[in-house]
Amino acid sequence: MSKWSIETLSTACAALVLVVLGWLAGAAWQELDSWEHIWLLLLLAAAAGTAMWLMRKLRAHLASTRLQLDASTMRYRHLSETAQDGMWQTDAQGTILHLNQRLCDMLDMPAEKLLGHKMSEFYDEATLLRLCPLRQTATDSCMGELQYRHSDGSERWAMISGRRLYDQQGTLTGALVLASDITEQKRAEHALSVAHAELESRVALRTAQLLDVNLQLSAEIAMRAQTEAALARSEERLQDIISMMPLSLFLKDADSRIVLMNQACEQQWGVRQQDIAEGRDLQHFPSDQNVGFHAADQEAFASRKVVIREELVWNAQLQENRLLQTHKKPIFDAEGRPQMIIAMAIDITDSKRNEENLERTLAQLRELSDHQQTIKEEERRRIALDIHDDLGQNLMVLRIDVSLLHARTAETHPRLHRHAQRVLDTIDTTIRSVRTIINDLHPSTLELGLGPAAEWLLRQMESRGAIRYRLTLDSEVPDLGLDQRQTSAIFRVLQESLSNIVRHAQASEVEVALEQDADSIILRISDNGIGMQPGDDGKRAAFGLKSIRERVHALGGELRIDSQAGRGTVLTIYLPHAARRAMPAMPEHKHYQKQ
Repeated sequence: MSKWSIETLSTACAALVLVVLGWLAGAAWQELDSWEHIWLLLLLAAAAGTAMWLMRKLRAHLASTRLQLDASTMRYRHLSETAQDGMWQTDAQGTILHLNQRLCDMLDMPAEKLLGHKMSEFYDEATLLRLCPLRQTATDSCMGELQYRHSDGSERWAMISGRRLYDQQGTLTGALVLASDITEQKRAEHALSVAHAELESRVALRTAQLLDVNLQLSAEIAMRAQTEAALARSEERLQDIISMMPLSLFLKDADSRIVLMNQACEQQWGVRQQDIAEGRDLQHFPSDQNVGFHAADQEAFASRKVVIREELVWNAQLQENRLLQTHKKPIFDAEGRPQMIIAMAIDITDSKRNEENLERTLAQLRELSDHQQTIKEEERRRIALDIHDDLGQNLMVLRIDVSLLHARTAETHPRLHRHAQRVLDTIDTTIRSVRTIINDLHPSTLELGLGPAAEWLLRQMESRGAIRYRLTLDSEVPDLGLDQRQTSAIFRVLQESLSNIVRHAQASEVEVALEQDADSIILRISDNGIGMQPGDDGKRAAFGLKSIRERVHALGGELRIDSQAGRGTVLTIYLPHAARRAMPAMPEHKHYQKQ
C-alpha cells in the first residue's frame, strides 16, 4: 500500500470504532441512570483518546520507516555515482530513466540530453539488437563491445552488459545496462598488432636480403670456378678477370703472403697491393689479425676444402675494423703440396649490425610484452583489492542496515518485511557477484602460493564443465620458492592452457602436475583429447600457445609440446629456480672499431 492508503485506512478504522461505540451508547442511554451516564461518557472519551493515540503512534512509525527507506535509496544513488562503470536504467519502452555521472563522462554529454530519450535515438537497429536487453528474445541479458565516437572526434570502445528488470508480478519494467571503458585496452592491442606486423615485415625483408646474398655468393662461386679455369690458359687474362670482379678477391702463397689483389679488395682493405706486397702486410694489419689469417690459411690447407670464416680486417682508409666473410679455397700442385689460396671476402659489417639491431628490437619487444603483462596483473590485483576494500565494505554496511529493517518489521509490517527480504536477497546476490569478479581479476588464493591457487583454479574449471581435473603437487612448500610476479605469471600460463583445452581439445580428463628438482620447477599439463592437428601451432589466429611461449620465455623457461592426433597433448614447462633464473639478455651491439 501507499502511505495515503495506510493513513486513510487507520483513520477509517478509528472512526468506525467511535461510531459503533456511539451507537451502542445511544441505544443504551435511556435505560441508564445519571451515574451510569457519566461512566459511559468517560468510557467513550477514553476510547476516543486511545484511538487518537494509536493513530499518532502509527504515523510516527511510518515516518521513521520512510526515513530509513530514503537513506537506503540515497546509499544506492551514492553507490551508482561512485561506480567506475557507466550505468543507466530504462523503462520497458527503452526510455532512459536514470544514469550516473560516469556514463555522462564517457559520452561527454550532460544528463539532460539523455534523460527522457530512447536509445534508438543514438544507435542504429543492428547495434540495439546486439546490445539492448529489451531487444533480446532468447535471454534476459546481453554482453558485447560497442564502438562509438566521442565528442572530441576520437574513436572509443566500451564493454556493454545489461539485463531486463521485472516487478513482483513478473512484468517487464525496463532494463539496467553497465558500460566499462576499454578504450586504452583496445588501443594497446592495436599498437601491439602494428608492432607485430612491422616485426614480421622486417623479418621478411631480412630473409629476402639473405636470400639475395646467398644467390650472389653462389654466382660468385661459379665465377671463381671460371677464373680458375682461365688461370691455366693465361695469367694476363686472369688479371683482367680479377680486376673486373665486383667482390673482393685476393691470392696468397703457401706462406700466407699476398701475391694478388683486385681493385675491390684494395677498396675493401683501404690499401693498395704494392703497399703490402712482399710480406709488408704483417706491418699493415694488427698482430692478432695476422695470427688469425695464418691460422685460417693453414686450416684451409689442412682440410683441403673451402673454409668459410668471419674475420675482422683493418681498413686503413676508414680507420676501423670491418667484419668480412672470407671464402678460402686451397690449391695444391701435382705432388699434393700447398701452392696457393684463392680467397674472396664479403663485407658483412652493415648486415651484422642490422641483424643485431633486429635481435635487440625483438628482445625489447619481448621485455615490453612481459612488462605489459606484469602491469596488467598488478592492475588486476589493485582493482580486486579496491573492490574488496571499498565496494565490499559498502555492501556489508548496506546489508546490515537492511537486516535491521528486516528484523524490526517482522511482526508489525509483513509487506515491508517481505520487501526487505527481497532487498537482502539482492544484496547477497550482489556480494556473490563481487566476489566472483574479484576472483576473476586476481584470485585471493594467489597470495597463498602457486599450489593452492592451482588447486582453486581446477575446482573452478571442474564446476563449469564436464571435464575431470586432477592435480599432483610434488612439494610441501605452497609457493615453490616463487615471488608474486612469477606466481601470477605461471598461474596465468596454467589458466590459458586449461582454457585452450576446454575450447579445442575435446578432452574428458586433464591432469596437472607441479614438480621441482634441484635445477628447475616443472609444470606438466596433459589431456586425453584429440591432440594437436598438423599446422595448429602455425595458425595466425592461434595466439594461445604463442602467448604461453612468450610468457615462459620471459621467465627464462622452456616450453615443450608432445602431441599426437587422437592421443592427447602433453604441455611441459621447465622454469629454473630463482637463484638460477635470469631474464633474457639483450644482444650486445658489437662495434668494429680500431684495435
